[in-house]
Amino acid sequence: MKLLSMITGLLLSTSIHAADKQISIPSDPKAVYFVLEKSGSGDERTIVTKRVGPSGASYSKRLYNCANNTVKYLGDGDTLAQMAASKPDPQMGPIVVQSIAYFIGLEACK
Repeated sequence: MKLLSMITGLLLSTSIHAADKQISIPSDPKAVYFVLEKSGSGDERTIVTKRVGPSGASYSKRLYNCANNTVKYLGDGDTLAQMAASKPDPQMGPIVVQSIAYFIGLEACK
């Protein structure tokens, strides 16, 4: 029941964001990225993105530590439900300059 509530909340929050913010990811030129949700303050920020490319759409939720320049996936999948149900990475990792995580991190840490 808790999972159903969380999935419903994610779907509703996505529909509320009808004008999701598009961001540029130069290291992935065949895809378009949208920020669906940002949260957090201080050093730790969470961001949910949608990627639309040749293979279709996918969703990712990442946790950034802006001070330490690290990131980890909290979830990913082809749908918001799959993203919500996926397991997070066990630990934070360094961000490679000019990578997809780097450019999304610039937006997350604004």
